[in-house]
Amino acid sequence: MSLRNLIRLVPLAAAAVLTFFASVSAGASSATNWTVIVGGQTPDVSVYANGFYPRELTIHTGDTITWQFAGFHNVSFLSGAAQPLFATKDGNNYYANSEAFFPAGVSTYDGTGFRNSGVPQGDKPFSYSLTFTKPGRYEYACTLHPGMTGVVNVVDGGVTEIPEAVLARGRAEQAASLAAGTKAYESLSPQVTGSHVTVPLVGDRQARFSLLRFTHDPLVIAAGTTVTWTIQDPFEVHTVTFAGAGKLPEFFIPQAQAGAPPKLLINAVALTPTSTTTYDGTGFVNSGLLGLPGAPGNPPSSFSLTFTKPGRYVYWCLVHDHENQQGVVIVK
Repeated sequence: MSLRNLIRLVPLAAAAVLTFFASVSAGASSATNWTVIVGGQTPDVSVYANGFYPRELTIHTGDTITWQFAGFHNVSFLSGAAQPLFATKDGNNYYANSEAFFPAGVSTYDGTGFRNSGVPQGDKPFSYSLTFTKPGRYEYACTLHPGMTGVVNVVDGGVTEIPEAVLARGRAEQAASLAAGTKAYESLSPQVTGSHVTVPLVGDRQARFSLLRFTHDPLVIAAGTTVTWTIQDPFEVHTVTFAGAGKLPEFFIPQAQAGAPPKLLINAVALTPTSTTTYDGTGFVNSGLLGLPGAPGNPPSSFSLTFTKPGRYVYWCLVHDHENQQGVVIVK
């Protein structure tokens, strides 16, 4: 199950919490309401914008910002505290951290305390509003995508831009991210060295995009070729998963709790790498979670597999299956 789909499983209790915070935020009075776009993607979701658009804006004390979501993210003001982890451990199990996925805090902000929008509910339109009551320079982040940050400057004096201009600037920044990602996707190609092929999983912190595809076209190789998938994306984690004739495992497994939203267990099958180093089209093969070196939890950054038998093999990223992140290897 993808990250974007997991909230569909949360019962009405959690939905009511999200609705409450949205309504409180929407009703907050302010001198001016500003809009920031959160994320974005191309129509086929091959390119994912991992940014706040515009990245920085200046508003008056007492103004309200509404973040309009166009992807699976959160808006978190940490007030200098450490970011909440994506997952927490309970015994031998890992669970999605509620501090990262559900709303927290009231609808005003003075530079202190923790505020979190929570994440979108499936494909429903989602927004989050916050009123700023004290001058200052406030950095915020999406805690699901390391390095995805924004800045709000709150001042008592004059502000040179108007909300319409800020929104237009945000749309232009978002379009630039998607254009840069589209260009990178069009030129995406594996690196071939003899009987070894390297498939990079690409993202760009400065341009603020990730590619949610393994290759632009099916990878055609000879039997006996070793393929190595390597993470070059500062924002995303991925898996490389061949299910063979079996069913693709879900990334999240909900566990019911009395009187509360379910705990979201991260499937150990998805997290755990298999020991197989060769593939003939049969059986389940999985890289486990892959991330850029230095990512939280220090996951490995690459995975290799040698293909021994001709055939057409489809594989997936379990984290982004809803975005159709699949690849094809054709062995001749």
